[in-house]
Amino acid sequence: MKSINPLFTIFFILLFLGSCKSEKEKPSHKYLGVVNITISGNESAKPFFEQGLLLLHSFEYEDAREAFFKAQKADPLMPMAYWGEAMTYNHSIWHDQDYDEGVAALEPLTNIDIENNSTKLEQDFIKAVQLLYQPKKEKLERDIAYANYLKKMVVKYPSNHEVAAFYALSLLGAVPEGRDDIEYEKGAKIANGILKENSNHPGALHYLIHSYDDPKHAALALDAAYSYSRVAPDASHALHMPSHIFVALGMWDEVISSNINSYQASINRMNRKKLDNSARGYHAYHWLEYGYLQKENFEEAATLLKNMQIYAEETPTKRARTHLVYLKGTYLVNSNHWESDYADIKVDISDLNVSQRSQYQFLEGMKAYKKGNKTQVDRIIKILDNDINRETFIVSNEKATFCSGSSRGVATKSDLVECQIRQNQLQALSASLDKNTVLAETHFLTTLELTKTISYSYGPPVIQKPVNELYADWLVSQDRKEEAKEQYEFTLTMAPKRLLSLKGVEQTL
Repeated sequence: MKSINPLFTIFFILLFLGSCKSEKEKPSHKYLGVVNITISGNESAKPFFEQGLLLLHSFEYEDAREAFFKAQKADPLMPMAYWGEAMTYNHSIWHDQDYDEGVAALEPLTNIDIENNSTKLEQDFIKAVQLLYQPKKEKLERDIAYANYLKKMVVKYPSNHEVAAFYALSLLGAVPEGRDDIEYEKGAKIANGILKENSNHPGALHYLIHSYDDPKHAALALDAAYSYSRVAPDASHALHMPSHIFVALGMWDEVISSNINSYQASINRMNRKKLDNSARGYHAYHWLEYGYLQKENFEEAATLLKNMQIYAEETPTKRARTHLVYLKGTYLVNSNHWESDYADIKVDISDLNVSQRSQYQFLEGMKAYKKGNKTQVDRIIKILDNDINRETFIVSNEKATFCSGSSRGVATKSDLVECQIRQNQLQALSASLDKNTVLAETHFLTTLELTKTISYSYGPPVIQKPVNELYADWLVSQDRKEEAKEQYEFTLTMAPKRLLSLKGVEQTL
């Protein structure tokens, strides 16, 4: 038998190993959705760009950035790879932006011959993203300029899904605070138009859900909610987003399932990338807790709270401590376990946003109220008052660049109104302990009026104890059951099938 040349064997092995490495480096798009876009650049960079784009549509910003970095490495002259990186630093729905990083991401474009290395469409995308990072302009002003530029692009490229999708998102991002039904409806119409031609577009599904995630509109996005998790199961956020619709419709089993899957996906990613607790999907974890509580599954909800305490102690980031405040408040208000050890969980709130600090203080005030300790309730009210006055002074003397978010310390108008609502809730309870029914009701009615000035909050209530529900509880204690029933029923229009309000209605019958 003829012997095989050893050199040929070595060459074959090296060729095999090289092909394995090539396969390993090739990104997978299978479970992130489908986009159709032609981008300038070499063939080795394009798959990484597409992966980044898909992840970008699902707000998986860190992983999207990593994909765009790989595209840049594969083709340093690909302008859209730098566009993609810059886009990952702007978080439209969250009204948050890493400005300096975004500016730095665009800097390499000054050394690239963009005109000869990109199409007119790509050049327009780059001009658009540059508007998001204009110097000496406030965030909202830049958001509006960006949305207006994309509006012109929609006219110029009427059949391009990516232009349309980012325009839909920009409309939501250009709303100063809260919801604007007119602008959100525009975004929904654009997203629906894309879905008629590409039902697997992750951005269109995602932005449609955001456009309709309130009780009045949620049913219009129910199909999108079911579709999104199937279209992009590799994106943790895509698995969570359907629960925005499920919460708005009171579909608690679906809320639980959606957020179990989302949180597990974040754990899988954390383990795969060998990351610390900062990679945990705390947002989905909080929504999961709320779902459990609406089903009276107190044991599971308590386990989540205990685990959150451990994670926050192991990795005490602002995000972790913020979510510990969220989970603690959601658990105590919805379980009424105010005498449990969970009510005594301590959180360092010194560097958190004023609204989050007031959430924590509200819990301390409620705990004191349940014990009948008026002196302590009044002490908490004073802390809130000082905090509100200090932050109001800061806001009036410093223009806030970013809107509300757990990563930002500067307060917005809505943050301060939320603080005032919680303060008035505690003032009403303090007056109640004093048996001063007139003063108590005055404060309760003030909370109702203040709430009208802020936008609907989807998901677990930001005002941990909804104002109409707390007022209704007090009305029941005053034997004014008909009035209490009206308040519970109003709460249910804003939070369908919320357990405590359903039980409240029952006790008024």
